[in-house]
Amino acid sequence: PYGSFTTTAAQFGIGATLHLGVSAFGGKVPTSDTDAGRAATSIGQADVLVSPLDLATAAAAVDSGSLHLPRLVVGTGDDTAPVHALDPTVVSDLRTMMAAVVDSPTGTAAGAGLPAGTYGKTGTAEFGTANPPQTHAWFIGYRDNLAFAVLVVGGGVGGKVAAPIAAKFLAAVGSS
Repeated sequence: PYGSFTTTAAQFGIGATLHLGVSAFGGKVPTSDTDAGRAATSIGQADVLVSPLDLATAAAAVDSGSLHLPRLVVGTGDDTAPVHALDPTVVSDLRTMMAAVVDSPTGTAAGAGLPAGTYGKTGTAEFGTANPPQTHAWFIGYRDNLAFAVLVVGGGVGGKVAAPIAAKFLAAVGSS
């Protein structure tokens, strides 16, 4: 059962080998041999490594209900990669939770100015050896047919720092 973190992450494209025509990191969710390592992995800590591309791909998979590996140009690389449908119950549950992150008064992105119909997930990723550790601020999500990931390196808390940036982005692109 402990190998399931890697397997589950792969269902959302994390750990995939990407063929974009340029270098791209596909992410890494290793299996841990310790209870502490498994607990840390379950919340995206420990040796979990992802890029904004990985998390935007995961958000897009929740939006569409299927994994479509990213591509830069039609007709290249993964253009022929198979689409993998996700478990509909998992997708439904993730959509409900991602809506609550934005819409619920107690959601971690509540008050960030995100437009109605935005689904998201905040994150705060610890790094370095300082005590307390420094943190990167994350916010990933989707609205309409647009998936996105915001990473503020050394930025602090995702809901307070990255989510308002996503709100400005969505306003600028006129997502409706």
